[in-house]
Amino acid sequence: MKRTLLLLLSLVMALSLAITAFAGDEETKWAQDNGLLLDESMDELYEKAKAEGKLVISTISSRTQKVANAFMEMYPGIDVEVYDISSGVLKEKFVTEYESGIYTVDILHSKEQVGEYTFELFKEGWLHNYQPPSIFGNVPDSYKTLTPLMLELNLWFYNTEVYDKSPITSWWDLTREDWRGRVVFQDAASNDAYCAALTAMVQHADQMAEDYEKVFGEPIQLDADEPNAGYAFIKRFLANNPVMAKGSDEVIELVGSKGQTNPPVGYSSSVKLRKKDEGFAINYGPKEMQVANGIPALNFISIANKANHPNAAKMFIKFWMGGEDGKGVGYAPLVSLGSWSVRPENESAEGNIPLADIPLWEVDFDYIYMNIETVRDYWITHRN
Repeated sequence: MKRTLLLLLSLVMALSLAITAFAGDEETKWAQDNGLLLDESMDELYEKAKAEGKLVISTISSRTQKVANAFMEMYPGIDVEVYDISSGVLKEKFVTEYESGIYTVDILHSKEQVGEYTFELFKEGWLHNYQPPSIFGNVPDSYKTLTPLMLELNLWFYNTEVYDKSPITSWWDLTREDWRGRVVFQDAASNDAYCAALTAMVQHADQMAEDYEKVFGEPIQLDADEPNAGYAFIKRFLANNPVMAKGSDEVIELVGSKGQTNPPVGYSSSVKLRKKDEGFAINYGPKEMQVANGIPALNFISIANKANHPNAAKMFIKFWMGGEDGKGVGYAPLVSLGSWSVRPENESAEGNIPLADIPLWEVDFDYIYMNIETVRDYWITHRN
């Protein structure tokens, strides 16, 4: 009887494992069957894509339509539909439709900041990377956990009417008395990008402790409610009464409005440097930061599992990345101040600081995904 029960139990466990494995294998097989592991030429893909005749893209960027227009002009016979959706809605919309068996999206373009796409959609096989060596062969491996389109950063902005260069060189400067009430930030309780940067700071607390000693000339003494130097910064920063802005535009307005005598500094999206053209006196000085400016936000492109037009999707991604030499018109709409390609062949906007010259913490989505809520709770505890 015991032997029979053990045999039945073993069969049940084996069947369960087989079903689990099959769920993962099904998505992997779809990717293989549709050539996501191949590096086909544009001519090869074009013939297959014309037979599909269509491509559907969900994106967080209005510039994607410009790419689509250039693609359709160069490759007639493929109709590209672009749906520009806010980042807060795009993921939820995709998941709702996918779970309902609606597979209309071919390419999904969004921004990974906290690991939610990595550990929820890619891990499930609902989204796939497509990284042909002819396009991504020279991209650093550290940026290829997802298929990278470009990077954006949050950086410290200052007012150029008052300062010739960045008045801060360390995060710890922001805890000094002379910056009390003169730092503009966003609430990390509701802003994932800011909370992710603080989570990376907690991860690299040893560097924060070393920097504290450089700034203040003595080792940091942690309070009982400060688990490490990263948490210590969060607590002491909040105690210095930072101004909480509602968005990046407000950060720039508060920092860069002209006529100020004692302006604040502010942490904002790097793309907002373009607001100089609107009359704001702003610049950033990322090379001056002693430790890191934070972590990059990775704009990624992916092919949806069970996409109806996989060949058109592969072709469009190659085109979007500038083609095999990186100089094609597909990438041109993305060349702008405050955004960087991780593909060396792509051009960079005039005036952009080389990405290699900007101190950053390497993104560890595993750590951020597992720890961001703990950091968020700590922020909320000390915010009020």
